[in-house]
Amino acid sequence: MRRCVLCIAGLLLVASLGSAGSVSADGGLSPLSGLPGGEGKPVVMVKYGNARPDRPHYGLYQADLIYVEEVEWGLTRIAALFNTRIPTVVGPTRSARISDLEILEQFESPGLVFSGANDVLLKAVRKSNAVALSPAERPDFYYRNLSKEAPHNQMARLAGLMAKEKSVSVVEDVGFRFDAAAPLGGTKAARFQASWPSARVSGVWTKSGWQISFDGAVHRDAQTKAVLTPRTVVLQFAEHRESAYGDRFGGKTPLVKTVGSGRAIVLRNGQSFEAEWSRPAAEAGTTFTVAGAPLSFDIGQVFVVLVDQKAKKGTVTVNG
Repeated sequence: MRRCVLCIAGLLLVASLGSAGSVSADGGLSPLSGLPGGEGKPVVMVKYGNARPDRPHYGLYQADLIYVEEVEWGLTRIAALFNTRIPTVVGPTRSARISDLEILEQFESPGLVFSGANDVLLKAVRKSNAVALSPAERPDFYYRNLSKEAPHNQMARLAGLMAKEKSVSVVEDVGFRFDAAAPLGGTKAARFQASWPSARVSGVWTKSGWQISFDGAVHRDAQTKAVLTPRTVVLQFAEHRESAYGDRFGGKTPLVKTVGSGRAIVLRNGQSFEAEWSRPAAEAGTTFTVAGAPLSFDIGQVFVVLVDQKAKKGTVTVNG
């Protein structure tokens, strides 16, 4: 049943491309972005740091699906899923968090590129369905960028690693639908912002997508200078629980529950849609609906901002 949603999305995409001509369906569509070339290929999550010393990032703009998640001290980190394109280099990679493992449960044996974790979380990673691809398991594919200071300089040669990796499973349907044609019923949206005690992410609509800024600075790739411009942004309101995990300085790691249901704001084509999200089980994908009807994403990179469902008023804003 999980693959049926993707099949329908593919039919919708092919039909829409007959008039829009945006993307060819050749090569099989990625269930993460609706882009060609992903079907039947592996899926790997890369854990990026997102503090100021971690930026600019390498290769993030090539991800199919990006999650922004809260960690200790009101900071955020990024969990980026790659499928259609595998960058030569990614990073800086940082340590995994418990929320990453719940996201990855919707796949069979996904890859997880990260720079490490504390002993308690490492045990959870080993027990999870993820294939650990950290420097401890794949040391030949990691190096330090000497132009940056540790721990913000751990880089991974992702293309080389994935070319030799045999244990990572292929991508699976995650419940998304894609259509190049914007649905009806949206309201004009020109910008958005989500904030935490020590971090901020925002975006401005351009004709090519949502131009993303972190902490007020437009994000540009460290090598190519490409601007991070996802086609669809999802502000997903989810339960944040205090977990048993934390950092060595006493910070507590929130567990962001991506299994469940709640409110979402979907931004695409310069419009905002009030929606509901639902992921009934760990192995299930996430569906987005408006008044019970499926809501499609635009074709291209998807950027999901996971915000606390109990966040104070003004933490998330969308302006027309």
